[in-house]
Amino acid sequence: MTIKKLLSDALKTNDIPPMPQLKVNLVEALDIRFPNQSADLQWTEKEVWFKAGQRSVVEFLIKTLKEQEEDVSR
Repeated sequence: MTIKKLLSDALKTNDIPPMPQLKVNLVEALDIRFPNQSADLQWTEKEVWFKAGQRSVVEFLIKTLKEQEEDVSR
């Protein structure tokens, strides 16, 4: 079964699969590459939304990593 099919089926049933265990170095590398920054006046509106979307994913991964670390420490 393909990933696309798995995700499609999961979204239809609202049964979203759990996140795999994240690695700190991966999240840190993404945090550096896609920093939390203010929009530049030179960016187009599409660039602003695109960069905001990139950062949103990084923020989600940071939150998920913290949750995973808390679960392990319990």
